[in-house]
Amino acid sequence: AKVKAMVNALVANGSTNTLTGVTWGWRVLSPGEPFTEGAAKTAKDTVKAMVFLTDGANAINALSNNLKSAYTSFGYLVDGRLNGMTAGTSDMLGQAIDAKTLTACGNIKKDAIEVFTIRLEMPDVETGTLLQNCASKPENYFDAPSRTQLDGIFKSIKKEIMRVRLTS
Repeated sequence: AKVKAMVNALVANGSTNTLTGVTWGWRVLSPGEPFTEGAAKTAKDTVKAMVFLTDGANAINALSNNLKSAYTSFGYLVDGRLNGMTAGTSDMLGQAIDAKTLTACGNIKKDAIEVFTIRLEMPDVETGTLLQNCASKPENYFDAPSRTQLDGIFKSIKKEIMRVRLTS
């Protein structure tokens, strides 16, 4: 009861950096380090698919502190690891992270990984555009205004990626 009360008292804070999730998904599906179990992109008996689901706009929030941001996968903004930027508005940072996410999605698709994207309970137009452009094809993008739609979406994805292989 004490733990449940503590969890229920938690308040969401921060931002959504989808690039981190996208790149880790790519790493897991690829044969290179740090996860070497992924099949090569030339493997004919393997279908590789990634589902990129987000309920938040891709963002790094600019802050007025000395570090100019909270800690992210790029470090702090003052470190200059996001396109050399050491300051900027949250909108500028969001555009920079969106561009990097789209580049990552392009590279993932070049590695013969089919990308499915889902925008969950997020009416933000820019997020929808990002996810549409990240998906391998238009029908691989799903907009789910309610989480009750997820079951049907995942069934559609499963139907798309399931391959029947008959051998004798």
